Amino acid sequence: MKVLFITIAWPEPGNQNLYSDLMNEFADNGHQVTVLASRPRRVKKPTTFTTENNLKICRVKTGNISKSNPLEKMLSLFFLNRQFEKALNKYLANENYDLIIFNTPPITLSPFIEKLKDKYGCKFYLLLKDIWPYGFVDFDLIRKNGLIYNYFRKHEKRLYRVADRIGCMSPLGIDFVLSKNPELDPEKLEVCPNAIRVKDVNSTKELDIRKKYKIPEDATIYIYSGNISLGHGIEFLGETITDLKGYKKAFFLIGGSGLYFEKIRSQLKKSSVSNALVYDYLPKEDFENLLSICDVGLILLSSKYNYPQFPSRLLSYLHNRMAVLCAVNTSTDIGQIVEENQAGLSVTHGDRKRFIEAIKSMSENTQMLKEMKDNSFHLLNEKYTTDIAYRTILNSIK
Repeated sequence: MKVLFITIAWPEPGNQNLYSDLMNEFADNGHQVTVLASRPRRVKKPTTFTTENNLKICRVKTGNISKSNPLEKMLSLFFLNRQFEKALNKYLANENYDLIIFNTPPITLSPFIEKLKDKYGCKFYLLLKDIWPYGFVDFDLIRKNGLIYNYFRKHEKRLYRVADRIGCMSPLGIDFVLSKNPELDPEKLEVCPNAIRVKDVNSTKELDIRKKYKIPEDATIYIYSGNISLGHGIEFLGETITDLKGYKKAFFLIGGSGLYFEKIRSQLKKSSVSNALVYDYLPKEDFENLLSICDVGLILLSSKYNYPQFPSRLLSYLHNRMAVLCAVNTSTDIGQIVEENQAGLSVTHGDRKRFIEAIKSMSENTQMLKEMKDNSFHLLNEKYTTDIAYRTILNSIK
């Protein structure tokens, strides 16, 4: 089977993410895979067409869609259809495909996807990783039922209509999509969450790493890593750490990038917090070593959100055998899934008292924490491996 995967989140050569893991799973099972991916302007590289690990990859130079301000994001999305179509006509004009897989965001590629599906007469599987345009409304970036909102809704409905199957992140994701689009056949939707390949994690000398980053030997290590943006309500984490700055049994690592990175760094610096480290970049080996000694992974989702989300950082935490502590809104079921599988705890985002109680409980109950860490790796293997996602997609389109 010939597969065309379309995404705005493909890694640069030498790196990997959950999408490269999934496509390598397809390739290893004998399918011919071509990837059409955006390459943001910030990378400062041109459009290229290469073959890597049996995958044909066309990286298309585009605007900065992620980690950018709303205006730049909108403009980049506006030109994306044209840029992808131009690259496809140049590098893949004579190809035919049996299956198109596309992950959101964005949803604005619906005309391009529909044109390709008609051209190839093939199946289309939609991986619904983020549900637009509801987050923009929740944060008052656009007005509900306004011009921009209706523009996005038009693309959303078109994408759902064109898709043969829609893979949602969780059961609540299915419920939400159907509540907003009652015309959809429920049989068209299924759970197909983020997935990664399980690999051995390098053993490291924990005491040496703790000494390197000035982490006390007996402190439980909590990490928040990834995109530091408005949607995570990152100030809540800063306020919690400030409240716990004299608590020696917990140490907090905050790393990544995003529009709110400097805000959290200055917030903790102003509070003279000594049990936290904020970093913007670490070499890959250093980051992996640091990740391997962490005890608890943090997931934050602002209480302003009214639609379900399922952050991909969960998989990294589970893969490194961490317990998970969620401070999330009531619209998502990620915290519920973590607790049901006894892999961590969950509180409502904004409830600082319960969040602090959870941190102290995990820091002081070593047996409970050990069991949660064991359960987290079991949860990964039960629900979030690429083999499971591959079989889900394949069975759906047969």
